[in-house]
Amino acid sequence: MVNESIVLLGPSILDGSVRAPPSKSYSHRAFFASLLARGESTIVNPLWSNDTATSLAAIRALGAQARRIDNALRVVSDGARGLRWAPVIYVAESGTTMRLVTALLGLLDKPVLVYGRGRIHERPVKGLLEALGSLGAEYIVSRGCCPPHVVKGPVRGSHVKVDARESSQYVSALLMLGAGLGELDITVTNLESKPYVDITIRVLEAYGVSVEREDYRWFHVVGEPVPVTYVVPGDWSSAAALLAAGAVAGHVRVEGLDPADPQPDKAITYILRSMGAGIRVRENYAEAWSTGRLEGFETRIQDYPDLGPVLAALAAIACGYSRICCAERLRLKESDRVEAILDLMRRSGVDSWLEEGDKGLCIVVRGACGRLRGGVVYDVHGDHRVAMAAAILGLASAGETVIRNPGVVAKSFPGFWDALKKLGARIVEEK
Repeated sequence: MVNESIVLLGPSILDGSVRAPPSKSYSHRAFFASLLARGESTIVNPLWSNDTATSLAAIRALGAQARRIDNALRVVSDGARGLRWAPVIYVAESGTTMRLVTALLGLLDKPVLVYGRGRIHERPVKGLLEALGSLGAEYIVSRGCCPPHVVKGPVRGSHVKVDARESSQYVSALLMLGAGLGELDITVTNLESKPYVDITIRVLEAYGVSVEREDYRWFHVVGEPVPVTYVVPGDWSSAAALLAAGAVAGHVRVEGLDPADPQPDKAITYILRSMGAGIRVRENYAEAWSTGRLEGFETRIQDYPDLGPVLAALAAIACGYSRICCAERLRLKESDRVEAILDLMRRSGVDSWLEEGDKGLCIVVRGACGRLRGGVVYDVHGDHRVAMAAAILGLASAGETVIRNPGVVAKSFPGFWDALKKLGARIVEEK
């Protein structure tokens, strides 16, 4: 979608079934695992989005031949020992690409500049660079914390320690590096968003790499990836917005979701159930429906921060108070999501504020207990998750809602607006 704004005519009644888009997290990791595998791999059902296109460009820059064939990506690579030097890697606004490629640059013996655009230059990487430095890599980080930065390998050694308080992707990046090296011990402190590490391990094991572990404190990676055919599962993060829409405005089924998958954003099902929404989860789908009233909730989002904006939208519509806690890291996303959420609430006419205590930073929302006012113009702060949250608010609004810059959803879910239309949302596209 290239339109500068859309108009969502609420309240809408949704009813129907759509398929979850492929997982962005798994797609990123499968791209890089295929780069490290010597030979030909096939990735079936990858996500085609702005972020994954950035990872695809990165593996091509490092020597992989990658070609889309229907709904699959065929990757031919010389493996970890045959990476090609590239003087510059452009990561756009993809934090996952930025951190995974940063670690793998430790396999090269020449300096490489990593840079992007927008908020990527405010997203932390220093802890990962320090871990690489302990393995012998040289680095320069221009802003003291964040890209642009330069990495020069090769790394040497068999053990590394990392403080992961800023991002679980530090651990995922080092696990990928361990697969490139063939063996690596990783000791971890202060890890949050733990399920994303489980996702990385799942992908590496699918590519033949062994990962031993002691909880989330220590990991031992053994073996280099081998070529495989890998099928990307459905994405619970994107499905969460659709299920929330169903709970607010009708009945929505999302196909292609595995309830046994470690993706943390499947927590949306537990939270919706606690709010009183109808919810059903089966082997290959999840569905949610409105029961006429949603109750406030409290949750800690350290393991699923991407749910923050959608949960705030639900809180605005619910009855009573909701508390979204452990929200500090929302400030380090594609936008400052704490401020973006407060802005959404303010524009909706809903009271919200911040509290700090033993549960960290909490966003507190006093819900409207039903329909929101219409005639609201939402600024989505250049953030795909905030845009999806604005859509949920629009579905429950008494009248017209304008959403600026709706095309930002292409970062993770290019088909989001089309999915809402298919389900019955009344959307008018404007220039």
